[in-house]
Amino acid sequence: MLSDRITTLFHILQCSNTDIARFAGCSPSNISRLKSGTRELGPESRSVQRLAEGVYRYADYENMLPVLGELCGTDETCFESMLPAILSWLYAESDFTTPHFVTPKSKIARENRRRNFGERLDRVMNLLDLSNSQVASALNVDVSLVSRYRSGIYHPNRNERIKERLSERLLLYAERTGSTGELAKLCGADPTRLNAEIIADWLYDTEKERASEMAETFFQSIDTFSPGQNQSPTGSVLPPVTELKRYWGTTGLRAAVIRFLANCVREGGEMLLYSDEPMDWMTGSNEYFTVWTAIMKECVRNEVLIRIIHNVDRIGTEMIFAIKAWFPLYASGMIEPYIFQTVKNPRFCHTIFIQPGHEAILGAFPAGVGEKRWYDYITDKNRLEAMEGSFHAMLSDSSPFLKTYSAEKSDDFWKVCMKYRSKKWISILSGLSIGTMPAGLLERMLDRQGITGYLREHIINIYKERRYQLRYTLDTGGIDEIICLPNLENVLHGDVVVNLGAEMIEQTLFYTYVDYVEHTEAVRKLVNREKNYHLTLLPEAPFRDLQVFILRDAVAVLKCREPYTAFVFFNEQLAQSVQEYLDSLIEQYAMDRFTVNQVLKEMFTL
Repeated sequence: MLSDRITTLFHILQCSNTDIARFAGCSPSNISRLKSGTRELGPESRSVQRLAEGVYRYADYENMLPVLGELCGTDETCFESMLPAILSWLYAESDFTTPHFVTPKSKIARENRRRNFGERLDRVMNLLDLSNSQVASALNVDVSLVSRYRSGIYHPNRNERIKERLSERLLLYAERTGSTGELAKLCGADPTRLNAEIIADWLYDTEKERASEMAETFFQSIDTFSPGQNQSPTGSVLPPVTELKRYWGTTGLRAAVIRFLANCVREGGEMLLYSDEPMDWMTGSNEYFTVWTAIMKECVRNEVLIRIIHNVDRIGTEMIFAIKAWFPLYASGMIEPYIFQTVKNPRFCHTIFIQPGHEAILGAFPAGVGEKRWYDYITDKNRLEAMEGSFHAMLSDSSPFLKTYSAEKSDDFWKVCMKYRSKKWISILSGLSIGTMPAGLLERMLDRQGITGYLREHIINIYKERRYQLRYTLDTGGIDEIICLPNLENVLHGDVVVNLGAEMIEQTLFYTYVDYVEHTEAVRKLVNREKNYHLTLLPEAPFRDLQVFILRDAVAVLKCREPYTAFVFFNEQLAQSVQEYLDSLIEQYAMDRFTVNQVLKEMFTL
C-alpha cells in the first residue's frame, strides 16, 4: 500500500510529515493523510506529485540523494530522473532492499550544536541568569564578542586568560546565587568537588582540535585592525643595542634583531627575511614582542620595503601567531610576503636576515641544539653579496603569499577572484549581493539619489558582470552565501545600504523599505528556483567590516571600511581552515529552502 511505502520511506530518510511538507510547499496535514492511508490517490495526483517533489528536495538538502537512489533503484540523482523513480517505487508491488542508513546533515548539525562551546556557554549563562554585558565585563572584552561566542560564530580558541577568568567567574556566580549544585549537574560533576578547572574542561572539552581555529584568529586580526593603531612616535621605540660579531642563544638573537631593525629604521632601504627555526625567540616574551612590533612599525613608517619568505610547514599554533603578528604590517603595503614551497630539512634550522649593502644576521645550526646555537652578525661586503644572491635564489623557488589591492585596483582583485575561484562559490557577505538584485531596481535607486555620469555607468557595469557571474556559477557549480539580515526597524528607517562594499565602491546607496522587499523577493525566488543556490542566515554578523570569499587554495578578504582594501592570501592550510569555519557556520545554522523562504517573507512583512 502507498501508506506503508511512505512510512518506510520516512523511516529510512529519518524525516517527519512537517519536514516533507516544508519542501513540498504544502500543509503537513496533506502529507499526514497520505501517510495514514485516509487518502488513496494515484501517481498522477497533484498531492502525490507534491509528496514526491518534497521527498526529493528534502533528500537533496540532507545529502541523502544516494540513499534515496539506492532505494528507488536508480543511479541518476537529478530531479528529472529521480522523480519518476520515486513515484514508481511508491506504487510498486515488488519487494525492495533497505539501503544503509545515513544521518541527515540537519540532525548532525543539531548534535554538533549540543556539543559545541557556544551552546554550552549559552546554557550556563541562562542557568546563572547572566547577560552578555556581565560576562564581557568579567572577561574585559567587547560585548559583541561574547554574543558571538554564545551563538557559536566565534570561539575563544587558545586564549588561556579568557578560559581561566571565565571558569572562575562562572563558579563565583554559581556560589553567590546558590546554583552550585545545578551547575555541577550541567557539567556532569560532583557538587562537592566542583571547581574552575572542571567547569573549564566541560566548556572546552569538545573543542580541543579545531580546524577552524586559524581562520577565526585570522578574521579577528583583520576585522579589529585599523590603520595607524598603536603607532609610536618616530625614534621613541629604539632601545639601546649591543654590537657584537657573534650572538648566542635566544637572548643573543633578540639583541641581534633589535640592532638589525634599529639600523633599518635609521637607514631605510629594504629587508630580506627568512627563518625556519621555531618562533619562540620572538613569541616567548610579551615584553620583547612588544618592542619587536613597535620597531617593525617604525620600519614601515620609514617606508622600508620588507621581503619575507614564510614557511608552508609551520605548525598551526605558529601560523596563528604569525598571522596576528604580521597582519598590521601586511596592511601597510610595504611587505611582500612569499611562501617557500620546499619542505625544510628537519635536521637543521636557518635564519637569514639581510639589509642589502649594510648588514645581516646568519644562523645555521642543528635542530634541537638549544641555547648553544649562535648567530653571526655580518658586515663584510663580500659575504653580504653572497647572502643576497642566496636569498634571491630562494625567492625564485617561492610563490606570493599575499596580494593587496586598493579600491583603485578593484578590477584586478576581481580578476584574481575569478581566476582562482572554485566551482562552488562560498562567501560571507555584509548584505545581499548586488548580483541577486532584480533587473531595474538598481537603476531606479541610482535615479532617486541622482547618481549620474561615470559613477553610474561604473556601478551598472559591475551589476551586469555580477549577474553574469551568478548565472554562470549556478550553471557550472553552486553558490553558498552566508549573511546576517538587517532588522525591520533599520529597513523601515532607510538605514540599510546596498552592498557596494563588495565592489570597493566608495558610494553609499540606501534602500527604501519597498526596495529591500523587492530585493528579498528576488532572493526568495532564487532560493526556490535554483537548487545550486543556498543561503545561510546568521543571527548576527560575524565581522564588523569584512566580506570573505573562498577561492581555490586561497582566501579573499575585503576590508569594507574606508580606505577600502582587499587581500588575497595564497596558502592551502589557511584556505582549508577558512573552509572549515564557513562549513561549520553553514552546518550550525542550516535551514531547508522552505524555512529560508518563510524567514525572508515574514521578516520584512508589515
